[in-house]
Amino acid sequence: MFLKDGVAEVEGGRLVGTASADGVVFAFKGVPYAKAPIGELRWRPPQRCAPWAGLRCAQSFAPRCIQPARAANAIGNFGPEPESEDCLYLNLWTAARSAEERRPVMVWFHGGAFYLGSGALPLFDGAQLARQGVVLVTVNYRLGRLGFLAHPDLTTESGTGASGNYGLMDQIAALRWVRDNVAAFGGDPGCVTIFGQSAGSLSVSCHMVSPLAKGLFHRAIGQSAGAFGPVADSSGTGDSMQSLAAAERSGLALARALGAKSIAELRARPARGIQLVRPGGAPDAGEVIDPSRASRGAFDTAYPIIDGHVLPECAYAVFAAGRQNDVPVLTGSTANEGATMPEAPSRAAFTSQARSDFGAMAARFLQLYPANSDAEARAASRTSIGYRNFIWQNWTWARLQAATGRSKAFYYHFSRVSPLPPDADYFENPADKFGAFHGSEIPYVFRTLDVRPWPWQELDRRLSAMMSAYWVNFAAAGDPNGAGLPEWPAFDGQSQRAMLFGDTTTVAPVPMRERLEFWDPYYAGLR
Repeated sequence: MFLKDGVAEVEGGRLVGTASADGVVFAFKGVPYAKAPIGELRWRPPQRCAPWAGLRCAQSFAPRCIQPARAANAIGNFGPEPESEDCLYLNLWTAARSAEERRPVMVWFHGGAFYLGSGALPLFDGAQLARQGVVLVTVNYRLGRLGFLAHPDLTTESGTGASGNYGLMDQIAALRWVRDNVAAFGGDPGCVTIFGQSAGSLSVSCHMVSPLAKGLFHRAIGQSAGAFGPVADSSGTGDSMQSLAAAERSGLALARALGAKSIAELRARPARGIQLVRPGGAPDAGEVIDPSRASRGAFDTAYPIIDGHVLPECAYAVFAAGRQNDVPVLTGSTANEGATMPEAPSRAAFTSQARSDFGAMAARFLQLYPANSDAEARAASRTSIGYRNFIWQNWTWARLQAATGRSKAFYYHFSRVSPLPPDADYFENPADKFGAFHGSEIPYVFRTLDVRPWPWQELDRRLSAMMSAYWVNFAAAGDPNGAGLPEWPAFDGQSQRAMLFGDTTTVAPVPMRERLEFWDPYYAGLR
């Protein structure tokens, strides 16, 4: 039941939120959806949280998962946040006034390569989407080794023959909480859309594969990532999905590095030391890194695992066989996904890496991603990583859903270049080289452009209004189309039409298809 004065009653007790200045939107922040995963609950599935007495204040964000600090001049840095191993909280925005309204629900999983980020970033403020008629939820989940450590002893004690994937299980627990409680905020538990960007998008594709998530959501939006092929080892963005056996070996290596002889000893160690220790060195609580600039180490398992329980098989195989949790899909990527990724230092290094990675396919690769000078090689390396790690993933997601699912797929390509100030000091790249970078579409979707004090133009605001309307329509009906919007056709494997969001918005064939198609035989060979 949704009560007056910003008070809502959920299964744990009563919550009091805060109203927007005009009284239209209520925000409930720092809402627990599971017990604190500390002590004996470290590296266990999330447990239902205990009820509380009286009125619980839900007016400020809870801590994010312990993680390294982003560089101060990283484009994804929005300042410090509290951190704790006790991090299983969600945030909710609603403009509903009664449970009978049954508004569509959108649940956002943040990105950050599975070892950075939180649901509290200003970019993800849900007030504007709530004003457009949805109940918006953002979720914190376990990250890094706290969220994805596998170990033979954990597998033995689990009772499921699996370990790792605790971060994904946290997300699933949050979806169960939404199912059981969102009606108290005027939401419809039978109309839930999961969406995310980067690692959050990859998470969405995992939930379309996981039997544990079946029935907990009804539409899926994936922005700039998917779990359909291993990312580049040379990209610096982290690991690809491992088998359980490989992930267990990584877990054993971590235990040896920490001098822990048992899981009990690991559980007794401080969380920061476990999360931040580097190969060959002691934990560094003040270490500053960025997912685009540093690999995470030889004994990391900070990534989803094909464990036979949460993820029974790789996503490509499940989709190809038509066994996915079949819901409508909206997916796509940005034009310059690799802008913030590491670059090859020289032409020689780039071509050498190409020959190592692609063998007989290297010549074709270098035709599609030419590097005739050191400068071209630096640009080509970022471009190719963008296609390999992101653009191909979402294009393949749309193709597989269109080919094997009964539910429709909708595909987009985002190319609008955000108006960064010319003197912007972001360490990844000079401002004039960013283009439509990884994550640049997020504030357009959330209508949070002004979080960044850039010289936004009227065109940006119109595009943001249009994109957010498409996303909200999709959440409501499984189709982004609606009154006053250009028609967005469903994706099919023959015409392969995409919605192009740029300086103009139009429907056209998928851009740069030759570059995308290069990766099909490459991944087929790996499979």
